[in-house]
Amino acid sequence: MLTENVEQRKTLPNRFDIFLSPPKRYVYGLTVILAIYVAVRSVVGAALKPFFFDEIITYAVASQSNVRDIWRSLSQAIDSQPPLFYLIERVSLGSFHNPQIALRMPSTLALACTLICVSVYLKRRNSAAVALLCTVSLLLTSLLSNYAINARGYSIVVACIALALVCYQRLPSVLWAMLLGLSLFLAESVHYYAVFSMLPFVIAEAFYFLKERRVRWQVWAALIFGLIPLFVFWPLLNSLRNYYGAHIWAHTNLSNIPVLYGYFFSVGSPFGFAVALMCAAGVIGARFLPGPESLVGISRVGDWVEGVLLLGLLFVPFTTLLLTKMLHGILLDRYVLSTILGVVIAMACVMSLARAQIIALFAVFILSSVGVHELSFWRSAHGAHLNDPAASVESFVQKANESDLPVVISDGLLYLQLAHYASPEWKKRFVYLLDESKAVQYLDTDSIDKNLVVLRRYMPLETQELSQFARAHRKFLLYVGDPKEGFNWLPEYLLAANSSMTVLESDPSRKLYLVTLR
Repeated sequence: MLTENVEQRKTLPNRFDIFLSPPKRYVYGLTVILAIYVAVRSVVGAALKPFFFDEIITYAVASQSNVRDIWRSLSQAIDSQPPLFYLIERVSLGSFHNPQIALRMPSTLALACTLICVSVYLKRRNSAAVALLCTVSLLLTSLLSNYAINARGYSIVVACIALALVCYQRLPSVLWAMLLGLSLFLAESVHYYAVFSMLPFVIAEAFYFLKERRVRWQVWAALIFGLIPLFVFWPLLNSLRNYYGAHIWAHTNLSNIPVLYGYFFSVGSPFGFAVALMCAAGVIGARFLPGPESLVGISRVGDWVEGVLLLGLLFVPFTTLLLTKMLHGILLDRYVLSTILGVVIAMACVMSLARAQIIALFAVFILSSVGVHELSFWRSAHGAHLNDPAASVESFVQKANESDLPVVISDGLLYLQLAHYASPEWKKRFVYLLDESKAVQYLDTDSIDKNLVVLRRYMPLETQELSQFARAHRKFLLYVGDPKEGFNWLPEYLLAANSSMTVLESDPSRKLYLVTLR
């Protein structure tokens, strides 16, 4: 029966021959064009999107005058990434006039590199068409929609892991082992959580040792080399834990895992997790179950090792959750984006088990989905300009005709945006009130208040202690955005303190109050 299936695949209908085996030069060219398109598209998106809270912190740290100042700011727990990331951003910031584009350019280029690395990896063991289709499917993930225009290190980490996959596939070459070590070293130098994306390589190599009873010293040296930044920068990481650890803002449990898989593909959590399980089944079927090559006695250790590696990538969220629970850390989707690489590559395993007609249907689905998605993006981008978050708030507050009163912003996330984008006059008028104990009381976290306390040492912010502000201002305006979003503890505290809160302006997503303290 197995040999009959093999013969059937050898005699596929002619109408699918060109689809399954197009000239390689076409596929190579299309992959390069795809990478260029992603870069151009991301630059356009970056120019239109204002910085959010974390990106403004990146801007503040990367704008420091020298490496010593960057190190000092990180030692004071201003942000959560290693120094090399800010050096990369510093170089990029000095290379482009538009800061929205400049700070996001490393992430944009990283995604383009990821596309090429995934294509190279897949073409080693799959048809050129399948490799191209799976590479194109990356455009349906959050890597493009969110992290290609994100002034953080997550996209760079994914690119490093993608390069590490290409290197690991070509072992035991000493040159590729050196490149493997370098790629893992860079990943860990950009974000501390990259260590969890390195675990699948360690597990795969341990599996190789158990099957072959042979130590590949150059590979283990590369894996150890990748861990060096974690030890070098441990004092910075430890300062973060000491400063924020008592009331960290995020908590993760097992029920959050399906949500992560859904977020990777902008779908519901059940569907996203089902895709991951289907991909795992594809890896098991293609790499572990007996195949045609086993009939002639060919060693399958390479298949098994690759299968272990892919399964490790698919389930990085689970291993990360386990280890972060033990270390009292947190797990967010952006910390385990390398899982997307596992899903995309595992899709090729699934297609290797499918008939040509199924692959054709998959191609229609992927290409049509990407087409609709990208058409929607370009329609929204046509004629658009930077969406200034401060302009809307300024005009909303002006309607109240209370120009002599300070405007307290209830949410620290929004306040930092306004402090960055507002005109000089409004920057002085917008205020954020700090009280770590009350933040813990009402939100169970003081992370934002603590972060702003450090950040005001490195950029001009109008932040004041609540008690100090209350003594000087018995009346003020309070701007409250959507209470379901952000970190809004102040309105609840004012109500509990029986302060007078009169609504001056309101729309479905925000309110402006006149507050009189008792």
